[in-house]
Amino acid sequence: MKIFRKSDNMFAGAIIGVTGDYAGAIFRIDPDEEITIGRDPKTSQIVIDECCDLVSRKHCTIKGNAHSAYYTVTDFSTNGTFVNDEKLPRGVTVSVARGSTIYIGNKDNSFRLN
Repeated sequence: MKIFRKSDNMFAGAIIGVTGDYAGAIFRIDPDEEITIGRDPKTSQIVIDECCDLVSRKHCTIKGNAHSAYYTVTDFSTNGTFVNDEKLPRGVTVSVARGSTIYIGNKDNSFRLN
C-alpha cells in the first residue's frame, strides 16, 4: 500500500481574482471542496457585490477534483458563466483545466483556476 502525502497526486488549487472586487485575491480550494460564487452571502463563499445585476444569487459552483488536475464548474445563472470566452450550458457540470479563466456574468468579474 502506498501512502500519499498531501502534495502527492492530490488536488490543491486556488481560485485567483483577475478583475473586479477580488482582483489579486487568492482562494485556496482543497480536494473535492466546492465553492459557490454569487451575490447571496448565505449561500456563496465568494460574494460579488449586490449591485452587480449580471451576477445571480447563486451564480456558479467550482469544485476541485482530488483525482485529476481539473476543476468542475456548474453554471446556475441567468446571464452565464464563461470559461475562456465560451459560455457554459446552464445546469451542466463541465471539466475545466487549470489555468483557465472564468467570467461571472461578464469580464468585470473574472477568476483564474490554478
